Amino acid sequence: NGLKFFDIGCGNGNHGIILKKISGDGFHSYEGLDIYKDKNFPKEFAHFLDKAENIKKYLNNHNCIVSQSALEHIEFDDLVLHQITKYYNFKNKDFIQIHLIPAQASLFLYLWHGWRQYSKKNLGRISEKLINNYQVNVAVVPLGGIRSFIRHLIHITLPNLISIITKKNVSNDWDDSESKTSKIIRRTVFKELKTNDLIPTFWALIISSKEINIDNLFHSKS
Repeated sequence: NGLKFFDIGCGNGNHGIILKKISGDGFHSYEGLDIYKDKNFPKEFAHFLDKAENIKKYLNNHNCIVSQSALEHIEFDDLVLHQITKYYNFKNKDFIQIHLIPAQASLFLYLWHGWRQYSKKNLGRISEKLINNYQVNVAVVPLGGIRSFIRHLIHITLPNLISIITKKNVSNDWDDSESKTSKIIRRTVFKELKTNDLIPTFWALIISSKEINIDNLFHSKS
């Protein structure tokens, strides 16, 4: 019946625009939840102003729950994951969750950032509980590696740190898709798409109803 997205930590709503574009005819709707509402949040999408821990009040007929760099900012991240999974498991609805979260290497890249970074060990603990309690499928996919780490450190982390220390603005040319820096970063990311790096910068935590075989979606996983 189409992709019905629910975005945790939706920010300015740009994810909705991107998801609508890449979904094509499969797109149905997009709704976002955050503790603030950006003034540029697209009017075509619904926005809920609340903490992620209260997500069960807003779950409805969505079938694709996503988050980008959000779970690490949520104090009780496991509570949120359990609420989502329990809700759709009880409703007996097909669903998929895709959460992109920082690995331990990101501690050096994002500096003072959120409540935590994630390791194989704590993601394994989270996955085991979800599987045992709700009979869902879970995959943990490593993203990025040492090349991405170095590029992020040089082009993003160090300039931002210098800006904090000197109290002067630095160029964010990495955020301009047409800039030389952005193109260098993009080439680095694409090089690492084919590798299962031992030092990932991010993880994709993917949870789905048992009818969806997510293992077949990935060539490399841990």
